[in-house]
Amino acid sequence: MKLKSLLFTLGALCACVSLQAEKYVAGPKGGRLLETEPNKAEFFVTAERKVEVTFYDDALKPVSPGEQGVKIIAEPAGGKAPIELEKTPTGFVSKTTLPAGDPYRVIVQTRANAKAKPKNFRIDLNLATCGECQKAEYACTCEGH
Repeated sequence: MKLKSLLFTLGALCACVSLQAEKYVAGPKGGRLLETEPNKAEFFVTAERKVEVTFYDDALKPVSPGEQGVKIIAEPAGGKAPIELEKTPTGFVSKTTLPAGDPYRVIVQTRANAKAKPKNFRIDLNLATCGECQKAEYACTCEGH
């Protein structure tokens, strides 16, 4: 029985350490870089509270989204709010601003093409500036955040 308890505790500790070890990478604009296929995508909130999703190659040079698609859902206290996007030469930009009242969760769903399985990213939207890295908290790259 003690061995089972010890193994359970060790497994739980390893899980906690791996969760703590997750570190975010900032994109060229200072937003959150998302590991999408076939190209990386940067989730960035402008000063006007609009969302920009820009696609990059491995050298972090902007590229056309091609067949890649994106959906965004904001989840403020008032309920879920889909964010309508329009395509740009290097990604997508929101037609409207994000709802007020952050912090709240934003779901970013990407697809390599219309038939591909979606990949979901959950971003805790906090637009306050981190005191260490000077990026918005949602894109903070500091250890322990």
